[in-house]
Amino acid sequence: MSGDMSGDSNAHRVVVAGHGMVAARFVEELQTLAAPGAVAVTVLGAEPHLPYNRLLLSEVIAGRANINALTLPAASEPVVVRTDTTVVSIDRAAKAVTDADGVVHDYDTLVLATGAEPRVPLPTDDLRGVRTLRTIDDCRDLAAAARPGRRITVLGGGLLGIELACGLAHRGADVTVVHRTPALMDRQLDAAAAQVLADSLRAQGIGVLLDVEVVDVIGHDGAVCGLRTADGAELPSDLVVASAGVVPRTELACAAGLPVEHGIVVGVDLRSPEDPAVAAIGDCAQEEGRWTGMLAPGWEQARRLAHDLVGRPVRASGSADAVVTLKARGLSVVTMGAAGGAGRTVTLSDPGAGRHVSVEVAAERVVAATCIGAPDLAADLTAAFERRTPTPKDPTHLLFAELPTGTGAGQGADRTNLATMPGNATVCRCNGVTKREIVGAHAAGDRDVEAVAARTRATTGCGGCASAVEGLLAWMEEVDPPSDTRPANATPLSTPAAADAHATLGAHPSPGSP
Repeated sequence: MSGDMSGDSNAHRVVVAGHGMVAARFVEELQTLAAPGAVAVTVLGAEPHLPYNRLLLSEVIAGRANINALTLPAASEPVVVRTDTTVVSIDRAAKAVTDADGVVHDYDTLVLATGAEPRVPLPTDDLRGVRTLRTIDDCRDLAAAARPGRRITVLGGGLLGIELACGLAHRGADVTVVHRTPALMDRQLDAAAAQVLADSLRAQGIGVLLDVEVVDVIGHDGAVCGLRTADGAELPSDLVVASAGVVPRTELACAAGLPVEHGIVVGVDLRSPEDPAVAAIGDCAQEEGRWTGMLAPGWEQARRLAHDLVGRPVRASGSADAVVTLKARGLSVVTMGAAGGAGRTVTLSDPGAGRHVSVEVAAERVVAATCIGAPDLAADLTAAFERRTPTPKDPTHLLFAELPTGTGAGQGADRTNLATMPGNATVCRCNGVTKREIVGAHAAGDRDVEAVAARTRATTGCGGCASAVEGLLAWMEEVDPPSDTRPANATPLSTPAAADAHATLGAHPSPGSP
């Protein structure tokens, strides 16, 4: 049985295996770039849902996002989308894939976007009470299981583990984080910063056990009742949530004889060196020996592959994942760059206040920084890092005063900072959306975050820029009010050209100023 393929018979047939955030971005980019009828796209997604923002699942657990609001815009016709459809085999010689229903889908280019699955570091013997968080269904199950007073152990003290711990604690659960190394978030934080983070978690009533190896799950009547550590200690637990990283899904590629290491091996063109008709993007892909497991590089791959397929190749923009932001209730943690000791480093550590800031400066530029418990400073340092803004001659000034950039595109943004923020300042790092684009969206009639997201993609990644977008919209309501509330002598800004000029200048006019 052969599957239907949309488009003209001469169209380049693209089959996408997977329908997560990276696959959805690839299809969106391809639809935007390709001439009508040039490509025929079929998307095969294993989940029964339309694509959704997986990064915000922990925000649902924390009660700061609605699960029904995570769905991403659906692909428009003539793209064919088949949900709840698993690809079971690839016939590279025939250039066809077969799904679990026996339907064959022919392709000219196959895009593997199969993602990754959570790594569960323990034998669970199918005991009830061992959970992960990767899908909407996982999120619903975990939210229902996190009852007040329930003892929950989170295995893994990385980004997701800490976000989960804070969210579960907010639901009233008795939460303990168990981490196998001596430092939380050890991929991003040094020992001093990690200690401040651990103390901040404990101050919220969350248990933290470091340098502890869990070797077994203890069960009773088919359900989890505890964990056993390498030193023989037992940790009582009603629910265990594994947050120990992910494993790329490479089974299809392996079975098809494609090169696989940690992920599916692809070159800089994102094609398999064994078969140029097969590409891989996102969490399943290992590009030029690199695998990040981060969303922004996956979106970058989607953009590049879409451009390549329409004959308009683009270079990688690079460092898409250089800034890491922890989304957790009661915590502010931002890291950027890679500290390498090449420059001067200044540090302010105030564990009693839950604050730790370290900044490395080289050639009068911020090259790396860690900010815990200092959201306003983190916003300014992020802007300086991304825009390579010159720093004060004495880098200690970075720790005690607002940077001269005055961007404030974070939780602490106020009206003055928003007004002086340059138009090309990046507000949404995940999607590269600038202040100018958000102001332009307001000028075009978008008055809420959802409308701005639909036009610009801002807030559709990690969601960390939502407060900045809200602040910009509120500020624009003041300087460019709707026509029914604008003073009679006001000169409106609500034309794209005027909004662009206003954002570029960074001026904050009074009502009536041009």
